Amino acid sequence: MTTIRAMEYRIVRNLLQRREVEPPEAGHAMWVERLIAVLATTAGVFLLGSYLQELLWVLLAVGTIGVLGDS
Repeated sequence: MTTIRAMEYRIVRNLLQRREVEPPEAGHAMWVERLIAVLATTAGVFLLGSYLQELLWVLLAVGTIGVLGDS
């Protein structure tokens, strides 16, 4: 085995051992995804409100009626 292949084998073996020992943090990833979704929605509403103010108010009214109607 050449030196490069031995190094590659060692790196892969170490990575596989880490994966078995350390479970991925699912809770952390969930919060990051939720934060990104909230920020993207906020940016979208901000852009929509700056360009189409009337449409924004209509969408807010429809959303409010939809939420209150489901209760």
